[in-house]
Amino acid sequence: MTGPSGDYYTINIEKNNNNNNNNNNNSNAASCDSSKKSDSLVVVASDDSDPQPQPPLSLIDNYSKSFYNICIVFLVLFLSESARGLVLPTTPSYVETVGGDSSFLGIVVSSFSVGRFISTILLGYLSSKLKYRKVFIGSVAICIVGSLFYCFAYLDNGATGRVVLVISRVLLGFGAGTLSAVRAYIAEISTPKERTTYIAWASAVQFFGFAITPIIGSTLQLLPMFYIIPPVSVNTLTSPGWFLTIFNSALLLILIFQFSNPIKSTLPTSNSYSKIPIIEKDQLKQHQQKDIETSDSLSTTDSCISTDTSTSAIDSIKKPSIEGNDQQSLIKILIEDRNTLKSLLVFIILNFFVRGILGIFETLGTPIYLLLIDDKDDGTAGYYFGGMGIVGILILLGISYISKRELINDFWILITGNTIIIIGCAICMTSDLGWVRFTIGSLLIWGFGYPLAQTIIVSMFSKTLSSSVGKASQGTLMGVIGMAGSLGRIVGPLISGMMFTDTVDCFYVFLFSTSLAIITFLISFLIVPKEISDNIKSLFYETFYIKLNLL
Repeated sequence: MTGPSGDYYTINIEKNNNNNNNNNNNSNAASCDSSKKSDSLVVVASDDSDPQPQPPLSLIDNYSKSFYNICIVFLVLFLSESARGLVLPTTPSYVETVGGDSSFLGIVVSSFSVGRFISTILLGYLSSKLKYRKVFIGSVAICIVGSLFYCFAYLDNGATGRVVLVISRVLLGFGAGTLSAVRAYIAEISTPKERTTYIAWASAVQFFGFAITPIIGSTLQLLPMFYIIPPVSVNTLTSPGWFLTIFNSALLLILIFQFSNPIKSTLPTSNSYSKIPIIEKDQLKQHQQKDIETSDSLSTTDSCISTDTSTSAIDSIKKPSIEGNDQQSLIKILIEDRNTLKSLLVFIILNFFVRGILGIFETLGTPIYLLLIDDKDDGTAGYYFGGMGIVGILILLGISYISKRELINDFWILITGNTIIIIGCAICMTSDLGWVRFTIGSLLIWGFGYPLAQTIIVSMFSKTLSSSVGKASQGTLMGVIGMAGSLGRIVGPLISGMMFTDTVDCFYVFLFSTSLAIITFLISFLIVPKEISDNIKSLFYETFYIKLNLL
């Protein structure tokens, strides 16, 4: 086995009866590797070869760097979603301070998604063109500006304050549009088998940023009010904005000086390492001889030629299947493959409805909670919803465990999540909503149903892309599904804000959300996987058709 050479290396495994030759070849190959870089890993098979050689140190170094980068990406995702969760306990009070009502509350909540709607597909597309580092840096810088606007909106309690508040939420939403770029990054560095696990972790970080940070938002209210430069102050309303400004500024420095884009020549992960094609020795020699005869430069030694031409053996025998897709038009691929187009459209619609339902609870959760406890202390709302978020995190970790072991098909997890959402919405559908029913319904939706459904929708969408259009268009299409989710979070809060009457009579509001949940459940059956469909048909045939014939 040769030693590592930067990010590239070659492994040669010879027969045991040629140990002396093997040692010489290894030393020559190592010197050659220092001056030439190969593009693939080659394993020369023999009777005594190890089918799964141990990875060299360069593979471990690359894995560590990739892990470090994905931690930074998850931090970007966390702070993007924190812009929603941190303000959840205090948004109703902030709206009241600038002279708004429940309808304006819906506008403020939906304005975040308006910004994300505009940027999601744009940033997803740019992540494929400019790559991820520039996209992340630009989006975080915009988030800093939006956070500062949020800190200043309270200075005017009239129309100007309301406009500044909406602008701040739009800017924060625009900066948070990196969700599509994050998902595209995950799709690029993972295999389809790993996809659900990675998406589950990303969803956990996303959910943590949104559903757990209300606890931080409530804790920030315990800080004493103090002035920075009068009349600008840090108080219960502006503390989330200052929190986001400080941490996004730190993240911006990390992205500038530490983050790097994934390199296509990066070595395979441990999961894919064992799947490296094994080339028979005779076959490799044929390719080596062919390259020697056609080579324009023979200044290197025979051992160096052997190492370099091993790359051509891999390239000529097994070409990546994605390359063909990269050269084709995305639209052409989708038009030619109608089944894939139908599946993608279904996932987009599902994401619209699921995010719309969550948007309703995000808008009205705190106002309803305060009505039920008959207390204007917004601080307790953050702990209340943050506790439900902890349940959601545990659910997401459970999905990761299940997907790794392939215990349950993703489709059944999706159906389970949609069913729980229906039950949660139906429980709250009453003209006299009480504490117990609201808590049970919110827990079912916030802690169970949404994490299950949302994670699987994105994961199945990404897997469908990988099997059809490849990874090249992941950024753009992840932007499309993210845009659909943002549109759902625009429509849901706006309609629910207009329907809310500032009382516990929430029948029509939750009738609306229940209707969306039922539609989501029914649409899910348009994407039944073929293996499940075949099993159902077989079971139906054995249960009914055969028995009828026997009668």
